[in-house]
Amino acid sequence: MFRRLSPLALVVILAVGVVPLRASSVPQVRGAVAGIELCEQAVCGSAIFVGLFSGQVGINPFAFGTIVVAVNHDYPLPDPLTSAAVTGGAWQIKPIAGRKIGGVITGGSLYNNDDGTFGVIANMLVTTGGSGTLTFEGTLSHNTFPPTIGGRIRP
Repeated sequence: MFRRLSPLALVVILAVGVVPLRASSVPQVRGAVAGIELCEQAVCGSAIFVGLFSGQVGINPFAFGTIVVAVNHDYPLPDPLTSAAVTGGAWQIKPIAGRKIGGVITGGSLYNNDDGTFGVIANMLVTTGGSGTLTFEGTLSHNTFPPTIGGRIRP
């Protein structure tokens, strides 16, 4: 009787233990970003942003810290109601408590909303402090000085 149950028990254990795969980061990173543009790409070679991050990093659902981004895009900025490619860059999040997480920007887009703002999508690859992919979706506003950026990072 135990011989017949062994293969069945193995199948049940394997079936119950299966977890769906997700293309997200390890550790889990998600949250809100608000910042300013320190330098435009035409002057510094990359558009440089600094800001605050608030959200989840790993098991901490209340992480708070800084984010720094240097990003490149097709130049010049797109005309109204058109897009330009985000072509690369680097990023880093440093929670007040915890390890730095960072990586490279592998692509994305800037969309000119024709009102002084741009819709931004950036694909982020985690290469330091973890692994996986993230996406930033937000808005860059050139209606103030310095320009501001805000949005969300999600798996």
